[in-house]
This record gives sequence, C-alpha cells and structure tokens, in this order.
Amino acid sequence: MRVGTGLMTMALAATFVAWPTAQIDPQAIQRMVATERAFAAATAEIGVRDGFLTFFADDAVEIDHDAGGRTSISRAKDALVRRPLPKLPLSGTLMWEPFTGQIAGDGTLGWLTGAYAGVDATGRTITAHGAYFSVWKRQPDSTWRVWLDEGVSLPDVWRDASPFRAAPEPDAGVAGEAGETLEAAEAAISTSREAWTNHLGADVRVHRDGIMPLVGRDAAETWRQGTWTSVTFTTVKIETSGSDDLGIALGGYSATGAAGSEHGTWVRVWKRDVTGRWRIVFETSRSLGRVAAVDYQLAARDELRFV
Repeated sequence: MRVGTGLMTMALAATFVAWPTAQIDPQAIQRMVATERAFAAATAEIGVRDGFLTFFADDAVEIDHDAGGRTSISRAKDALVRRPLPKLPLSGTLMWEPFTGQIAGDGTLGWLTGAYAGVDATGRTITAHGAYFSVWKRQPDSTWRVWLDEGVSLPDVWRDASPFRAAPEPDAGVAGEAGETLEAAEAAISTSREAWTNHLGADVRVHRDGIMPLVGRDAAETWRQGTWTSVTFTTVKIETSGSDDLGIALGGYSATGAAGSEHGTWVRVWKRDVTGRWRIVFETSRSLGRVAAVDYQLAARDELRFV
C-alpha cells in the first residue's frame, strides 16, 4: 500500500513537472470577443475615461504624430489618467460591437474590428459613427486587455456588422520568403506600392478614414491606384505573437496623389499563410488634418470629442 502510494506520488510529480507553463486556450478567440463586449458595456455605464483605464493593458500604446508627419508611440494610459472624471449620468455614450478578428496560434495575441457609434443621452440620435480596431494581449493571469486601440470615421453607419465571425486565414502567396521576420516583410513594402499589393491576402480588410470598409485584394488595389501615386511607410513598432504566426505593425506614411501630398498613421495586421509567408490581413489608416476616429476625450459635459 505504501509502495503504491509512493509510486502514485512520483507519477503525479512527474506529470506536474512536464505540464507546460503556458497552456493554449482552445476558447481564446471567444474569450477575447467576450471581453471586448464587457469593455463596451462597462464604458457605457462609467464613461470612456474609466472604461478604457479598466480594460487597457499597462503597456498599451497609442500612436502620436505631428504636423510634419513624424510618428511615435506613447503609453496610452498616461493620457487617459489626465482626463477629467466624467459627470454621471453620462450625457453621451460610445457603443461598439466586434464583427471580425483573428487570434495567434498560441492564443496570446489577437485583433478585433467592428462598428462604433456615439449617441446622445436619449439614445436615439447618433452623433458620430465609424469603425474601430483593437489589438488584445492575454495577460499573465489569463485575462485579456487592450494593447492598441485605433479607428476611423465612416461616411455612413456600418450596417450588418454582426454577428461576430472569425476572419478567414490568408490564402497562400508567393511574395516574400517562408519563415522571414516581420521586420523583413515590412521593409519589403516600405517604398513599393506593388510589393504592398503582392503581400495582401485575398480577403484583406482595409479601413480608411472617410470611406466605407474595403474588403478583398481587388478593392484595396483599386482604392490605392485611385488615391496614391507613391507612398513611403515608416514602421515605429512591431509586436508578434510567441507562436510567430500573427504580427502587428504600426507607423506613419507619406504619400502623394491627385489630391497632393499627405501624411498619416497606419496599423497593419500580418498573418502567416500555409507556406510560412507573411500576408496582410487587415490595415487601418488615417490622414492627418482630416476628421478621424474617436479621440476618446471628454468635454465638459462628458460628451465625446471627435478630432
């Protein structure tokens, strides 16, 4: 009896030692989506400032830029803390709902996008609308928190942006090299419009401030041909999953086109295809000087201020 107990103890100990330190969550994308919805619900009750402070990760970043087109990043929570406390009850509400997104193979990094709307106190008048984009990271305690939040304004309300469905995996491409770093993939498209097109996944989503979301490589390329004759992308930050199959890059751009020159910011989601090559599955960008996404700042009566 004692011998059997000892053997069982040894077996349990061996099993414990062999257990991985970070288990892959089979419901990671469902958990990330559920946390996004909880984020939106909490913000509707306590206001933008406190809602964002609650659900942002401590290392969350925001994209900064100046009139000269220089782009940098800063700690997102620092700006939120400086905002005044909201007056309750809220005089305006920011609502949003996840529509699509993906998650890394190891379940630690993911992205979501969907429609947002600002409404007045009556809940009947829409004061602003657009498409948001968020990057989520799983924390050491297995909770999900926002690492980056961006968005664009749209000329019309994004309709039929539910229910949620996972974004499709990228089709196999020939651009780039199998197993190359995300830094190398970004460098390849930094000054080449053609290389950018060749790295697009067939089902890529492109969100551009002031136009309705573009879906598919052909739609993205048609937009690019009609908008920019040349573009240079500057990368300021890259974040990849531990499984190295999902990556987020962000930075600034300078472009020329029929309307002249412009500067702006962008965020790009990369996913490896079945050949191990990086493919662009999502991109959001906004030009400086245009009416852009929610700035998540509160005015005197806790009304959302859009810049």
